[in-house]
Amino acid sequence: MNKELIINAEEQEVKIALLEEGKLLELHRDIFDKKFSVGDIYLGIVKKILYGLNAAIIDIGNSKGAFLHYDDLGFQINQMLDLIYTNHIKKKYVINNLENQKEKNSIDHILHIGQKILVQISKEPISNKGPKLTTKICIPGRNLILIPFSEKISISKKIKNIKERSRLISYIKKIIPNEFGIIIRTAADHEIEEVISEELIFLIKKWKRTLNNLMKFLPPVRILSENSKTYCLLRDIFDDNFKSISCNNDFLCQEIHSYLSLIAPEKTSIIKYYKENIPIFEKYGIEKQIQIFLGKNVPLENGAYLIIEHTEALHVIDVNSGMSNHMMKNCTESERIDNILKINILAATEIARQLRLRDMGGIIVVDFIDMYDSIQKKQLYEHLKEKMKNDRAKHKILPPNKFGLVQFTRHRVRPELKKMNNKQYQNSPADYIHYLEFVIETIIKNKNHKGIQLHIHSFVSSYLKKGFPSIQQKWLLKYKKWIKIIPRDSFGYTEYQILNKNHEIVSSSFYFY
Repeated sequence: MNKELIINAEEQEVKIALLEEGKLLELHRDIFDKKFSVGDIYLGIVKKILYGLNAAIIDIGNSKGAFLHYDDLGFQINQMLDLIYTNHIKKKYVINNLENQKEKNSIDHILHIGQKILVQISKEPISNKGPKLTTKICIPGRNLILIPFSEKISISKKIKNIKERSRLISYIKKIIPNEFGIIIRTAADHEIEEVISEELIFLIKKWKRTLNNLMKFLPPVRILSENSKTYCLLRDIFDDNFKSISCNNDFLCQEIHSYLSLIAPEKTSIIKYYKENIPIFEKYGIEKQIQIFLGKNVPLENGAYLIIEHTEALHVIDVNSGMSNHMMKNCTESERIDNILKINILAATEIARQLRLRDMGGIIVVDFIDMYDSIQKKQLYEHLKEKMKNDRAKHKILPPNKFGLVQFTRHRVRPELKKMNNKQYQNSPADYIHYLEFVIETIIKNKNHKGIQLHIHSFVSSYLKKGFPSIQQKWLLKYKKWIKIIPRDSFGYTEYQILNKNHEIVSSSFYFY
């Protein structure tokens, strides 16, 4: 899988697009002077105890306060509070209450109003909610994650080789200081010991700087800020599949070069400084993909499409075949069953991408096209699980229920990405033209492009043919194929049919607006 990172540095923010085989997979925004980011560490003050929720509101400088649940306190809370409080009486208070914790498991037996506490942001503010916190502090690197107040060593399940797992764990045990735990990440697989040792030293120094800041400042205050989104993405996802990193900012290119020189010096040549006049996101087709794939209706191949509806905690995805009555009549029962499976497989692939692209979280319910064959249902379920394997967010997928619905949950740490217009999902005429081009491009890629005819409303036909070069002529230059456009007065504005040389319908429209 060829991957590209396209970075658009603007005045107020940096937008980062991750492409896989040219398709937009993730889109991130790094806003300058952003107050809260996942991974930031704060020295906060307990503001309120929520007895019914077994949680506390922590003041870290946010007007709404940040949320800390009892389950996110962690076993290391004792050492952490002991570190913060040097006063003997307060220290004794904390320890005594922690002893009672074994019996009562209640947050009010550990924390009290006005108490200082070290916390890390685990989830950014979303909608009207404040940040979510944890006291399970961790300092992530590329190969290792440092866990203060712990002595546990864990290793990624993705490292399968038993000898390699044993080598890494044995080496970490030799070099790790007391009172530190380590998680060995997948990137450490077959990494040389010198690199691992250098990274461990770097992470420990970073933690010591955090402790120094702890002594210097009064709460509420941020004492460790996570690195830029670009740095974090490269740290977490960079691998040999990356073929290009393009950025329109020279200074940012130099920073990326410096970082890659440390983690993958042989790949620094893939960094490209983009300095053309055309905006970088337009050059790489990212703006077009945002318009096509972030609306309410998401196109698949052959006229099929998804309808995605959102609420705060629940998302419903409906899979539609887009097949007209004419197409259905010309299908045998066997062909119809095969077509439904094919559309559902395409939909599952796109759904896995949509979840990462929009960072949809909470409960997701997918209504696939009904299938009655249990073997096909299992095939679809296994395909969906396979496509979700590369999703870094925690998720759980349930098999299709008796109504044919697939339900799963997915953890989200940042606000969901949406394309909004006039406070609701709505597609523009430009989006419709982008969609038509996407359908034609898909047909050509599938080598079903001989004698293509596009039947479309007369007004749209005139728009595609007008000017020089017209959109129709641009398609000829781009795809080396002449798309014959036939005006149809009987069609609606967003209705279309694409026919091949045998006058068979290969794609038809859905209700676009």
